[in-house]
Amino acid sequence: MYQLSYSSKAIQDISEEVISGILETSRERNEAIGVTGCLVFHKLSFVQIIEGEKSHIQSLFEEIRQDKRHRDVTLLWEGKNNGRNFGDWNMAYFTESDERFDGGEMKNFERNLLLLSELSAGSTAVLNMFWISVRKLISGEVI
Repeated sequence: MYQLSYSSKAIQDISEEVISGILETSRERNEAIGVTGCLVFHKLSFVQIIEGEKSHIQSLFEEIRQDKRHRDVTLLWEGKNNGRNFGDWNMAYFTESDERFDGGEMKNFERNLLLLSELSAGSTAVLNMFWISVRKLISGEVI
């Protein structure tokens, strides 16, 4: 099993429909090639970890790098793992334009992501780097 984690910045005018499209396309394509992972979209930034066969991961990452819906794609970490950390494709995102923004839902969203990061601590270097980057994203630090 091979894992790779990266971060990037969304283009300024990205819409919720585009994000939903990314999720739908990713689920279909990745299921067909045996790739799983987790994509977090928050504060106009992406942090993602993908896992699967090395050739598939490297090919997929090259496509991701070329995608015009984001910029500043930065490889955080890559390497081998004994098994999968994400059995299903997952995506977490929260839109600040959502009516839930004023009701504290964003804080709940962020707390849930932080809890997941704590539960996964110590698994693999790639997974640790993914969750460190998610925590930085939530706190407003530069990834």
